[in-house]
Amino acid sequence: MIQQTIKSVTTESPSQITIVWRSGKQTRIEVAEYLESPGYERLKEPTFFATAAVEEWGHGIEWADGEIGIDADTLYRLGKEQAGLAYPVAEFNAWMERNGLSLGAAANALGITRRTIVYYHGGHKPIPVYIKLACIGWESLHVQHAA
Repeated sequence: MIQQTIKSVTTESPSQITIVWRSGKQTRIEVAEYLESPGYERLKEPTFFATAAVEEWGHGIEWADGEIGIDADTLYRLGKEQAGLAYPVAEFNAWMERNGLSLGAAANALGITRRTIVYYHGGHKPIPVYIKLACIGWESLHVQHAA
């Protein structure tokens, strides 16, 4: 996957950001989940939230104090998930847990490498929709076999 870099960022209270990528494409992202996360509480303050800026080299965004930021790959993944173009990490991880699958077992089940599962499981890369379909299919077959 190509390293995503950010050209510019704008904010809209209470929790939306618009990213313009170096490629020229634009993505609107809802980051409300961060407002409740430990260490990100200050983002609830509208004036602080509005201070978002592109980090040096475009590898993420950060806010005024430099202590809070979100990397470009995570923003890219969130944008894909929110647009319905990627399988949400939380749903993928729930599938693994529900079926008692380790990283290696999930890789075997889906016919992909363990390293790819690690990327998906940790939210480091967007999960293609076809992986979601494969998870649904795998689970459906296993439920049928168990019955």
